[in-house]
Amino acid sequence: MKKLKVTSALLSVVMCISMVMAPVSVFADETEAPAETETAETEEEKEPEKPAPEEEQEPEKKEEPAEEPEESGEEQIPEDSDQREALDAIASGKCGKKVKWSLDKKGTLKITGKGSMYGYARDNRPWQNYREQIKKVTVSKGVTTIGAFAFYYCENLTSVSLPKGLKIVGGYAFCGCKGLKRVSLPKSVRRIDQYAFCESGLENIVIPKGVTEIKNDTFAASCLKSITIPNTVKTIGEYAFAEANLTSITIPSSVKTIEHGAFYDCWKLTTVNLPVSGLTSIGESAFRDCDCLNEFKMPLTVTSIGDYAFAECGKLCQVWIATKQKNNLPEHVFKDSPNKYFFEHSYSLIGDTFPLGGVAYIVTNPATGGTSGTVAVYGIVNKDAERVVIPAVIEHSNDDGYTKVKYRVTKIGRDLSQYNSELKMKSLIIGKNVAVIVDDALANCPNLESVTGGVGLKSIGARAFENCPNLKTFNIVSKVLWKIGPSAFNGDVLLKTLTIKKTTKLTKAGVKNSLAGSSVKTVKVKKKKVKKYKKFFKKKNSGKKVKVKK
Repeated sequence: MKKLKVTSALLSVVMCISMVMAPVSVFADETEAPAETETAETEEEKEPEKPAPEEEQEPEKKEEPAEEPEESGEEQIPEDSDQREALDAIASGKCGKKVKWSLDKKGTLKITGKGSMYGYARDNRPWQNYREQIKKVTVSKGVTTIGAFAFYYCENLTSVSLPKGLKIVGGYAFCGCKGLKRVSLPKSVRRIDQYAFCESGLENIVIPKGVTEIKNDTFAASCLKSITIPNTVKTIGEYAFAEANLTSITIPSSVKTIEHGAFYDCWKLTTVNLPVSGLTSIGESAFRDCDCLNEFKMPLTVTSIGDYAFAECGKLCQVWIATKQKNNLPEHVFKDSPNKYFFEHSYSLIGDTFPLGGVAYIVTNPATGGTSGTVAVYGIVNKDAERVVIPAVIEHSNDDGYTKVKYRVTKIGRDLSQYNSELKMKSLIIGKNVAVIVDDALANCPNLESVTGGVGLKSIGARAFENCPNLKTFNIVSKVLWKIGPSAFNGDVLLKTLTIKKTTKLTKAGVKNSLAGSSVKTVKVKKKKVKKYKKFFKKKNSGKKVKVKK
């Protein structure tokens, strides 16, 4: 009984304790929740009072992509442009010993550094996997070479900036760049390698002076409509412009060779402007299948014409060619060009002579630059003319006016000087392009009284005006006269004064024995040259001591 009572008492105690403990546990849970809220409110109130520097920078971190914080490093604000570019770049690396590259998110590929870029094979450029993203290329000053295959078939490339000092554009560099319409090559460029712009969208370009060759396939199958070729280029290579969109082209007199297929299938080409002299060779199929070409003037200096050179040119109807060239044509030069007609070349050959305005001329250069040549005075054919003017430029046609060619008169020769004694010429006026009066050219002119002009005269030959007994006035206004040949005025008894007041180029050797046998007493020169020229015209040097004054 006692045990049961004890047990009951114990159970009662336990139950009482449980009842007391249960509410305590509930109240403990209820008191902890407000404690956390109170703490949070307290912390929020304290934040504006003591902001932590790290917490101010947190918004910038949150804006960056999750995967980029490691790439940007500890420094969040770049100190210079290189660091900013590094952050913007999606890829970068080396592309030369001292040349680097970087491609940004906008599609701009930047090449920086010094020296040459590496040349590459077709598909191993360091940006090969990004080529479709490349829209713009900028090459910094200091880079001297664009490497081979550098931007090969970057079809979305639309803009290229090249620096001063660039010397070489490598092979295939811009080949296949369909979106690239124009490129400005710096004047420093000296070499453009083969296929450099083939199959590109390039529409026009100026080749810098100093480039000596347009290499094989450089512009083949491009969209090229116009090109300026400098007079330093000597060779146009094989298929250089094949299938391009050219409508006309001007080739300078420096070009000696147009090679195999150079303009093959330029189906829009209508006009080829060639110099009359300079070019010596036109290769096989050079202008084959140029279906819109309607006229061709064969340069007189061409000695080699390849077979099929003008084959399948359906609209070619006028071919101006010298007889000797026509007689040596290969069998198939004009194969399937059914409308062609041959015309005797409209230009005179070297050594041809013709009279014009009372003066006879001899051709010394058929043409330079395609429209003008040079001639020398062959003689005075109008014996009764008292006043003779040697013009600066004459115009002559060798085909009854169809084609008129301009010639600069650069020399007075002596080929007909044996007839000088029959001339009634009293006054001779020398044109500005005459640079040389050869030995004996105007000797023995009995009626000649005055000689004037000669702005560009450089040299007067020996005995040039010998035995002109009535010559009284000699006034040459050239600044570049450097030579008066020995005995130039020998026997001219009335010529007392030689007036050359503008020249600054005379040399002691240039006037040696120049006045021997003359009656000249005074030489009028530029004021600044009086002292110097007195030494030149001493009797020991010039053959006669004279007074030199301004």
